[in-house]
Amino acid sequence: MKRFLITAHFVFALVGIAMTMLGPLLPSLTQRWNLGDRQAGGLFLAQFFGGFAGAILSTRLAKSYSLHGITRAGLLLTALGCLGLATPWSVVAVSGIALYGFGMGLCTPSITAAVSEAAPDHRASILNVLNFAWALGAIAAPILILAALQRTSFQVPGMLVAFAAVLTVSAFVIPKVSVSSFSVQSGSVKLPPGMMKLIVTCGAFIFIYVGIENGVAGWLPTLATRVHGFGLRSGALLQDTFWTTFLLGRFCAPAFLEWIGERLLLTVSISVASAATVAMLLLGTPVGLFISVAGVGAGCAAIFPTAIAMLSQRLSGQSGSRLGFMFASAGLGAAALPFCIGSLSAASQSLRLGMSLLVIAEAGLFAAHFLMSHYVAASDKSLADAATKAPMANRAAAG
Repeated sequence: MKRFLITAHFVFALVGIAMTMLGPLLPSLTQRWNLGDRQAGGLFLAQFFGGFAGAILSTRLAKSYSLHGITRAGLLLTALGCLGLATPWSVVAVSGIALYGFGMGLCTPSITAAVSEAAPDHRASILNVLNFAWALGAIAAPILILAALQRTSFQVPGMLVAFAAVLTVSAFVIPKVSVSSFSVQSGSVKLPPGMMKLIVTCGAFIFIYVGIENGVAGWLPTLATRVHGFGLRSGALLQDTFWTTFLLGRFCAPAFLEWIGERLLLTVSISVASAATVAMLLLGTPVGLFISVAGVGAGCAAIFPTAIAMLSQRLSGQSGSRLGFMFASAGLGAAALPFCIGSLSAASQSLRLGMSLLVIAEAGLFAAHFLMSHYVAASDKSLADAATKAPMANRAAAG
């Protein structure tokens, strides 16, 4: 089990690189293919619609195949997609973006479900630590791409080929564990009453949140270079500021969970992210931009893993066949909001106005959070009542 957890964290760091590298690549891809903002936003659609399809398929495959096998297939497809993106042909490269999104859609929910079931008593904490590893990869992505752009002998295609090789090796290194297989028996257990309302609401919450995260991460390098006149190095530093505070937030999240609990942590996190997003769009100085971006990263850090933990804790052992829908919802949100930002920016000729959609989305996130908290409380009360009635029924039957 220890080897599996260590390997799962390493693989999640690779997933973090793959999932976030499109943002720092976007300025060079835009220049290479002469793309407008709407067309650039379409690249996010290709990646995350691929992720949506992969996540939906993972829920079906989890009923017949081990999560180990699904993860291996996902990593190999991600590697193949990176090779496609490394080619000079735009059609092949865009297809590669969609393919590595599909691969991540397969392996991300599979690893998350396996780790969640491996530590059922500490789901929120261990999923925050797992996503801490993801954030390490997200931090590494701009650094790797900047280093590749500065080396004429290597460049981005060489970096992508090397990354594909690492993904391929990792696909055959990740070990099998008993929790990586979900039987038909676990899928036949009935969900607690009212659980579908919680699943749907959590899906809406994840849709909005991941759209916000990718809207910030995807368009931040372009905002830095176009609106604030940053160079490549300063733009990479700004994005790494976001991911560094994001990383620190996930590192500290388990301690905060012991202190304030899951629902209050989500309330505080969304509040911080919303206030910092407004500041990011309004402040015009480089120092103000760096501080506000740091606030957005810190606020976003604990939201996703904490919400997933709240849901998986109440899924009666069905994480493998249910969490894929959450990641599918995440894929849709990650595609929709960045695309809408690009479309509004192209229509208004203002990227700052396009990114104002983030503030509207954060208001929707608050609404989804409070509705989800209501269903969580109702579910817990229903389970507690059932647990209280069971011994009484047993005594009555015995009498």
